[in-house]
Amino acid sequence: MISNEQILNQIEKQIHKAKMETNGQTTREVFAAIRALCDVVLDSTASVNPIQSTPVIATQPITIKENDANGESLFDF
Repeated sequence: MISNEQILNQIEKQIHKAKMETNGQTTREVFAAIRALCDVVLDSTASVNPIQSTPVIATQPITIKENDANGESLFDF
């Protein structure tokens, strides 16, 4: 997994490029790269902190055999 520190270092490099660039099209490309780096961080934090949910455990029903029971239902007397 890419750390936030690595992403921030790349963003800083791109910012430095944007400050040095004079071509409008290239500057837009640098800003697009910065946006993409920010999206990586935002998407990864969204997947790291998902909504808490209770795990679903599939189980087999347990049947208890009683000598004096008439059936499997609780209401069978």
